[in-house]
Order: sequence, then structure tokens, then C-alpha cells
Amino acid sequence: MSAFRHPSSTPSRFQNQSDYTMKAPKPPDRPLVPYMRYSRKMWSKVRAENPDAQLWDIGKIIGQMWRDISDADKAVYQHEYEIEKAEYEKAFKAYQNSHAYQQYISAKSRAKANEKSSRSRMEAGGVVIQPVDEEDAGNELSCRRLAAVRFDRNHRLIGDLFSPAVVTDTRTVVAQNRMDMLRKQAQSLSAHQNKLEEELVKLEEIHQEKKRQIERGSEEFAENLKRVCEEKPQLDEAKYQELLEEMKTKLAEAYKEYKKKQDEINARLAAEREKIVEETPVLAELVMSDENDDTNSRPSEPPPTEEKKEEEAKPEDATESKTEEKHEESEAESAKKEQPEEKPAEDSN
Repeated sequence: MSAFRHPSSTPSRFQNQSDYTMKAPKPPDRPLVPYMRYSRKMWSKVRAENPDAQLWDIGKIIGQMWRDISDADKAVYQHEYEIEKAEYEKAFKAYQNSHAYQQYISAKSRAKANEKSSRSRMEAGGVVIQPVDEEDAGNELSCRRLAAVRFDRNHRLIGDLFSPAVVTDTRTVVAQNRMDMLRKQAQSLSAHQNKLEEELVKLEEIHQEKKRQIERGSEEFAENLKRVCEEKPQLDEAKYQELLEEMKTKLAEAYKEYKKKQDEINARLAAEREKIVEETPVLAELVMSDENDDTNSRPSEPPPTEEKKEEEAKPEDATESKTEEKHEESEAESAKKEQPEEKPAEDSN
């Protein structure tokens, strides 16, 4: 192919690309490592057990399962890998010695040589602009027209050389498998987003229910507190005197009842003692002598009836002392009020 072309023609790439389009023969497949064998075997099972899990979560689960299995189970996959690895090495040697691979290597070397030679020719020659016929060189109008034609031609060539439509940018091309993978990822992300939105709605409903319960409980508490404050007993002097008299009567009745029971118990004990004395006088004398010895050895104590009487009389004495104190305080206040009235009388005297 000549390095020279017409100025108005569109720049084209190197035409002899038969060597570039030749593809290498398919090499034998590499054997899978033990973990990848185990992962391929367990993938469908884990996927069925966790349908909502993402791809990376399934990979984490299988990785944890691989770490948890025993060395004996791992040895099975390792043995299969070693066998296939030996077969792969044999097949790869045969592939390198095959006629198709040798042709591919020779074509590749020829393509490199052709590319190097074409680059050297382009660097030496470049783009040659053919001269325009200058039949009317002496005419001023033809000179201006010639300059305009050259200017337009040069700019058209520059635009053709630097136009993005000459070679398609491979970065803008998206493969079908890439689109399918992105579509699956978008579906999984949308499902995950819907799941999170449902959980958010449930949490909001639970929060609103708890809020309503708290408000209802606070309202009930406020009503109960208001009712208790309204129903609390009002204690004044008359009410206090009435309660005091009531407690005095109750204590007096309780003391009378207690005295009556003690008299009955003492009478019953005296009757039993007299009966024992009549039936067994000797035993009664011994018991009485022992009781006298105990009473002589112990210090004299007031009888239990008197102690209980004093304990029962204590609340009554306390109430009487309180009334007396109040009476004394009222007298002291009245005396303080009367003292300023007496002083002017003394001054006048």
C-alpha cells in the first residue's frame, strides 16, 4: 500500500490486518483449586438454604464451611486437583507443540515485523499534500483562490485525522454479560431496599404504639393523682380532738378486756394449783419450795400484769402529755401578748 493518498480522501487504518485478526487456538482449561471445587459443589445447596442472601454473603458462608471441614475431606479435593493438574500439564505441552499454535506464533511475529516496518515508513514519509495546479500563477484572483482551497483542504484533513468517528472508543462499549450482571445487582439492591423499608415501617409502628401507651399511662396517672389530692383527709383541731377521744376510748376498752382476761387466767391457775395441792400435797410442797428458791435467787421484778398495764398506759400518757404541752404553749403565747399591755401601766406608775 502506498503512503500517498488523495487530499480529499478519508484517512484509513492499515489495511493488511489479516495477521492481527488471527486468533490463538484455545488452550486447555486450567484445573480448579480445591477450594473452588468445594465452592462449586456447595453453591447450589447454600443458595437454596439462603435465598435472600447476596452473592458475597454466600461466598463468606462457603468460605467458613471450607475452614470448618476436616483435613480428610480437604484431602479428597486436593487429590482430584493433583490428578487434573498432571493431566493439564501434559495437555498444555501438547498444545504448545501443536501445528495451530506454531502457526499462531509465526503469524504473531510476522505481524509485529509488519507493524514495525509500517511505522518506519510513516515516520519517514508522513502525509504528503499534493500540489495544486498553478496555471494562473500570475493572476491575483487565482492566488487568493488557491490559498482558500489549501486552507480548506488542510483543515478538512486535520478534522479527519482527529475525528472521534475514525476509531470507536472501546471504553464506551458495554458487553452483554456486564449488562446482565448490573441488572441482577440492581434487582438485588432494590429487593434489599424494599426489605429495609418494610423493617423501618414496622419499627415506626412499634414506636408509635409504645408512645400511645406511655401517653395513656401518663394521663391515667395524672387523673389518679388529682383524685387522690382531692380525696385526702382534712385534719383540723376539732377532728384531732375527736380522733383523740376515740383512741382514748379504744385504749380504755382494750385495757379492760386485757384486765378481764388476766383475771380469768389467774383464777384458772389458782384453781388448778388448789386442785394439785388437794390431790398431791407432797409434790405441791416441793414445787412451791423450788419456786420460792427461784424467786429469792432472782431480783425482784414487777409482775407481768403491771408491765403490760404500763405499756398499755403509755399511749394514753403520750396523748395526755401532748395535750398538756399544747395547753402550756397556748398559755405562754397569751402571756407574751399580755406583757406589752402591762409595761405602759408600770411606766405610768
